[in-house]
Amino acid sequence: MMHRVGLGVMLVMGTVANAAEPARSEPDTSAPANAVPAPASAAMAPAAAAPAPRLSKPLDLRIGDVRKYMLPDEFREAVSAPDADSNTVVVEARRELLPVDYEKPIPTWPLGPLWWGLKNPSQSWRILLPDINRPDEGPRDPEDKVPPPVFRWGP
Repeated sequence: MMHRVGLGVMLVMGTVANAAEPARSEPDTSAPANAVPAPASAAMAPAAAAPAPRLSKPLDLRIGDVRKYMLPDEFREAVSAPDADSNTVVVEARRELLPVDYEKPIPTWPLGPLWWGLKNPSQSWRILLPDINRPDEGPRDPEDKVPPPVFRWGP
C-alpha cells in the first residue's frame, strides 16, 4: 500500500515539474522572412533531432612524428634492436598472500580440539583433518617410509 502511495506522489511531482518548465522557443534565423511558419507540432519536436553543441574538440590520440620525441641515435637504436618486432610484455610480481581462517592453528593438547570445536562450530570439521601448519615430522621408523612408485611407460 505504501509503495502505491509513494509511486503516485512521484508521478504527480514529475508531472508538476514538467508542466512548470517553460517551453523552449528559439527564433529560427535560417528561414527567410517571407516563409510560412511551421505548425505548432513541429515546434515541440524532440531535441534529439538537433545536433548537440560540441563543448570541446575530440580527443586526438595520434602520436605524430616519433623523431620529435627521440634523439636520432635513440630512434636508430630502437628500430635496429633485435626485439623491435616483439609484442610480448612480461610482468613479474609476487602476490602477497592474505591470512585465511583455515590456516589458523588448532590447539593440539588432549582436550584442546574439543574446546576449540565448541567455540568455533562452523570450523569444527577441521578437527578431523590433518593440520596444514604442523611441521612435517617425517617417518618415525625407517620401515614406515613408503618408497615412491616406479613409473614405467609399458608393462
